[in-house]
Amino acid sequence: MLEGLAMSRIKALIRRSVQPIHHRFRSGKSEQFLSMLSTHHPGRLLDVGGGTGMNGEFIPLYGRFDSVTIVNLNPPEQDAACPHKVRNVKADGRRLPFPDKSFDWVFSNAVIEHVGDWDDQRQFAAEIRRVALRGYFITTPNRYFPIEPHALLPLYQFYPERLKPFGLRLSPGYMNEVEHISLLTRKTLQALFPEAHVQLVNFASTLIAFHIV
Repeated sequence: MLEGLAMSRIKALIRRSVQPIHHRFRSGKSEQFLSMLSTHHPGRLLDVGGGTGMNGEFIPLYGRFDSVTIVNLNPPEQDAACPHKVRNVKADGRRLPFPDKSFDWVFSNAVIEHVGDWDDQRQFAAEIRRVALRGYFITTPNRYFPIEPHALLPLYQFYPERLKPFGLRLSPGYMNEVEHISLLTRKTLQALFPEAHVQLVNFASTLIAFHIV
């Protein structure tokens, strides 16, 4: 029992330690996206699979646009600090209920790795490209980064499936059970968004695909 309590405290300490890093990385993505738009009128934003963030770090991003639509299978509760121009829509990112070119910009942070297998990811990417009028900004963890970001374990993404439940017993991350997560590489993200510029950021832990028409 004491060993279990000690392990829980260690995990909690690690989670607290990485929270500022996560916040800084997420805020940095917003800043980079906004820097892309510095000479463009923001207009309408679609956030696919998103929300305001763990600590509201995406609220400043939302504040820059004329209107914001958040699409999610489980829409988040409206943050009191969130601008009134933000609306939530329950929908699947692989089948967006919007006409072609209906948003000026599309943003999606660390979602595409959760939508399923390669065919699901292709549908997700195709929908983003379909509804974006002026451009998009997509982020996802780098498959080749040595620390898997969901489990916070070294090389967890390469564990055999039968060993992942045992690995999660030591995980300080937020996952309590094995989830189907399909991490991408620079090459596979580029294949999903062929016209985009793809780059590594945050010490090569994150991939970004962005495109401006």
